Amino acid sequence: MRFADIPGNDILKKTMVAMADSGRVGHAMLLYENEGCGALPLALAYVQYLNCRNRHDGDSCGECQSCRQMAGLVHPDTHFVFPVNSSRKVDVQKPVSESFLPLWRELVHENPYFLESDLYARLGIEGKAGNIAIAEARYILEKLSLSSVEDGYKTVLLWLPERMNAETANKLLKIVEEPPEKTLFIFVTHHPDRVLQTIFSRCQSYRVLPLGRNVLEKALVENFGKDPQESARQAAICGGSIG
Repeated sequence: MRFADIPGNDILKKTMVAMADSGRVGHAMLLYENEGCGALPLALAYVQYLNCRNRHDGDSCGECQSCRQMAGLVHPDTHFVFPVNSSRKVDVQKPVSESFLPLWRELVHENPYFLESDLYARLGIEGKAGNIAIAEARYILEKLSLSSVEDGYKTVLLWLPERMNAETANKLLKIVEEPPEKTLFIFVTHHPDRVLQTIFSRCQSYRVLPLGRNVLEKALVENFGKDPQESARQAAICGGSIG
């Protein structure tokens, strides 16, 4: 994902580029949005930019090995955590995000602006509450204890920290506060008021704005192949959310 692929939020994009270019990369970032407004694509583009070997003109090159790995959501130093539950699609007793990674990648490739309900449908956990349990904290700590595979940032992208229980947050607290060198946490939330204060207070927070009607209408046509007339109708009623 490149910044050029993402409509809107130009000021936030410039802020991310400036942080990376200056080397002033905060160790914990929280992006908060109205659901489906583009926080996940922005997070992916930021990580890709940080690790790109040939970044130029305020964007990643999209062609180096690191960029290709990020495009495939298979970069060895980028780890994804998201709410899960027992599922009809994955036969494990204690499911964690890693159990569902193929389904996660599939959904992000199809539509990185997906809603929480879209994720649960893809994972086969409709009708259940997704959660981020203590097993996820152990997974994160294990991954971050290893040396980076590439010479870049080790990143944990945690989608919906409001689904994290207190036990999980407490287990992660020390490493979020004092992570190893070149380690980055990015939290994407739809409800910043529900994120546990112990996590929220340790993050630099950035608002991902809803898209303007004209920007959204154009994106629906150009990025998703929607009919212009239908796109105009949907852009008028969706509150600035592509999702």
